[in-house]
Amino acid sequence: MKPQIKEENGVTTGMILITISLTALVLLLTIPNIYLDNHIYYESRKLAHLNKIKITLEEEQRLIKNRLELINIRENLENQ
Repeated sequence: MKPQIKEENGVTTGMILITISLTALVLLLTIPNIYLDNHIYYESRKLAHLNKIKITLEEEQRLIKNRLELINIRENLENQ
């Protein structure tokens, strides 16, 4: 009689190790990308906010220059 070779049924240790290895590889490849995407998003929000402040300050500066010019014109008219 020939000895029978038993076939393994179900989940083997090798399958578990391969699954864990692949999962770790996927995580190692995706986590830095997620971090960078989030970092870029929040930095762009900060830049947009600072750009709005810059535009507001430039507009305020323009208004102040116009007021100063009007004051200078009035002074020149009064001094004549």
